Amino acid sequence: MARIIKPQALKKGDTIAVVAPASPVPFAKLKLGVSRLKAAGFKVYVHPQCHKKNGYLAGNDKARAQALMSVFADDRFKAVVCARGGFGAIRLLKHLDFKLIKAHPKIFVGYSDITILHHAFLHNGFVTFHGAMPSIDLCRKNYKYNLQNFTRAVTSTKPLGDLENPKRLGKFEKYHSGKASGILIGGNISLLVKLIGTEFMPSFKNKIVMLEDTDEEPYRIDGYLGHLFNATDIAKAAGFIIGEWVKVKVRRRNYPSLNLDEVIKHYFDGIKAPIITNVACGHGKNVLTIPLGVRVFIDADRKIFKIIEKAVV
Repeated sequence: MARIIKPQALKKGDTIAVVAPASPVPFAKLKLGVSRLKAAGFKVYVHPQCHKKNGYLAGNDKARAQALMSVFADDRFKAVVCARGGFGAIRLLKHLDFKLIKAHPKIFVGYSDITILHHAFLHNGFVTFHGAMPSIDLCRKNYKYNLQNFTRAVTSTKPLGDLENPKRLGKFEKYHSGKASGILIGGNISLLVKLIGTEFMPSFKNKIVMLEDTDEEPYRIDGYLGHLFNATDIAKAAGFIIGEWVKVKVRRRNYPSLNLDEVIKHYFDGIKAPIITNVACGHGKNVLTIPLGVRVFIDADRKIFKIIEKAVV
């Protein structure tokens, strides 16, 4: 990983650019999410590319890549927020001018399929944010937790300190005892697997690794973990943050299966590193906005997940 650049903090009155690097955008939901960003004190520019649709993509690859590069290059915009995830971000990698993007580092927020872009940007040396997206998280009926955490993460020039779950999830949970600190990386497990063999695949050694996923069956999570543990150095991670597994369940009732807990036990019971689970990162109704590429601290016994390095300047 290159030397990390930290973007400028967002201030009230600054302009956020919204783009759709992956799947088509449900526009009524985007409009509602944007209205809530505006009510929080930000100006918002929705790139015209967000209106495009090409099957399961928000326009063709070059159009999506060009939209992303254009908002980075335009210094009127102080942050770039993805409208949603979905599918297709990996198709952009060969079309992106990373030198141009790195020359204009700014806050970049999203998750799910956006995991691909997080690690491409981390590889090129700047902090990104795994967090709330307007047409998914900021348009919900219960959106305040998501918006408050988004705002805190992108405006604070101090380390964010202790993170806390929403009330519906309760406290973080201990899976393995211990404490550790390290640079935080990770995200959607199925997308991390897709990076294997590319230049953007990170080393997990001595890192704190965040993992989550949605809408899968246990055997597929088993396959993702098996690939990661066989093809990467993930077993040498300093610690793990495990998010919500949303809609991960056995769907074929007449087909024999392990459950998700059994799959997790197979891969993680032999790991000595501290592991915290039940963290509001990923596809749940409530999401923390969490900086990637900065140092964090976890204490599994005390159920602490703390950001100990500032993410913006």
